[in-house]
Amino acid sequence: MGLDYHYMNSPAEVQKAVFRRQLKQAVSLGKPITIHTREAEEDTEAILMEEVPKDHKVHVHCFTDSPEFAQRLLSHFPNLCIGITGVITYSTNLNTSEVIRRMMATGGGTALTDGSPLRILLETDAPYMVPSNIYESLALTSGGKNPRLAFSHSGMIAWTAGFVADIANGASSSSTSLASSARVVEGTHQNEDGDSETTQGTVLDANDVLEVSRRNARLVYGV
Repeated sequence: MGLDYHYMNSPAEVQKAVFRRQLKQAVSLGKPITIHTREAEEDTEAILMEEVPKDHKVHVHCFTDSPEFAQRLLSHFPNLCIGITGVITYSTNLNTSEVIRRMMATGGGTALTDGSPLRILLETDAPYMVPSNIYESLALTSGGKNPRLAFSHSGMIAWTAGFVADIANGASSSSTSLASSARVVEGTHQNEDGDSETTQGTVLDANDVLEVSRRNARLVYGV
């Protein structure tokens, strides 16, 4: 359920009226809410704030809107997660990557599971949104060829998770808490005097991100 002002298959007023009815029904039944929103930030936010209790479980599907919009929703709804698909890997989409960076920098508003700031749910949006970073792996196994994939499926989630981990690791220097499954690793660098010093950092990989997403899915959907 939600609002899509990109395609405008229905007038905005009709979309908003139907959206409100669907939200009221989901809330009355105590069901988790999955939101589709595209180019409709102001109306989506206003209607959600009016119709949905703060502690309700919400999943904003395939997020591509502004990081500021995501932050406002995360701050208001403590049981809300942002849906991350393969679109995060696209060079034409900078918003979703920035959402991850801000989660790492701010702790995700309120950490949902085990102190992890990643309040995300990994998705495919199949048959769309093939992760672009999967082609690097395909090139290694196809003799240098780069076949284009016609559709996405759940087996590709690992590439999305790996991309999220890389972004999170790049932002983790300003984060105070990471997934409990992440590893502390040691490295060396030269200080101003030219001497080697041992440093520690926390590193996430695709498996860590997958595990956080699984725990979040259990919290939001009970599965």
